Amino acid sequence: MDWSKTKSIFIIVFLILDIFLMSLFINKVSESNPETLSQVSFEEQLKTDKIDYPKNLSKESIKEAYISAKTKIFTEKEIEKLKNQDVNVVTDNTIHSSLEEPYSISEKFSPDELNVFMKNQVVGGEKYSFWKYNKDEQTIIYYQTYKDRQIFNNSNGKVILILNKENEIVSYKQTLLEDIEELSGEKKSLLTSLQALQVLWTNHKISTGSTIKTPELGYYTFLSREESQVLAPTWHFVVESGDKKEDLFINAVEGQIFEVTKPEKETLE
Repeated sequence: MDWSKTKSIFIIVFLILDIFLMSLFINKVSESNPETLSQVSFEEQLKTDKIDYPKNLSKESIKEAYISAKTKIFTEKEIEKLKNQDVNVVTDNTIHSSLEEPYSISEKFSPDELNVFMKNQVVGGEKYSFWKYNKDEQTIIYYQTYKDRQIFNNSNGKVILILNKENEIVSYKQTLLEDIEELSGEKKSLLTSLQALQVLWTNHKISTGSTIKTPELGYYTFLSREESQVLAPTWHFVVESGDKKEDLFINAVEGQIFEVTKPEKETLE
């Protein structure tokens, strides 16, 4: 018997057996915790793409419900309470008010400056939170909130403060949502912010070298009718790439990316 040849055959057989057993082990680990392997792989891919993102993104899911809301019709009684303003009702659900005395803001504007103004000069002003100050358009945008979470990009729950060249608020436009409540049924498990980021990356919404700001959980319109709408828990990401800054919204329940097909308008239609 050729012992050398026999030994080589045994070595090859054992090597094949080792590879087979290792394959079984890897598959077993993957099946027991696929999210862990996927997560590590995804984070490595972000590193490879030189994408800078917050390292404290949530990895534990929470549960939230869809909510419903109705478009508010402003009453004469509410409008009469607005003092030192000339209020015009554009439509039943939209008002346009001109201030008798301009309201100044500082050159280095901070949203805190307008807390008192929003509370005292706007119907339900405490229900809104700051969204954007557009110096070029001379507007400051607020969107309505629900349980301290912003209702993103919603034309029916929005305040636009209009400034003059002296950095003074001279008028504003407003819409308001009311009867906001959670839909009946079980709360839904949400995508974690890390999983939501992975959906955006997989769908080529984030380019190489981008910077991701800390995401925010809020709501976005899921279904809309003339007088009411259903809103989904939604992750909002701000992605910066060079001089470009983009707002991305993803349904935190279903993973659907909300496409903003038109540039956001800073006036109510």
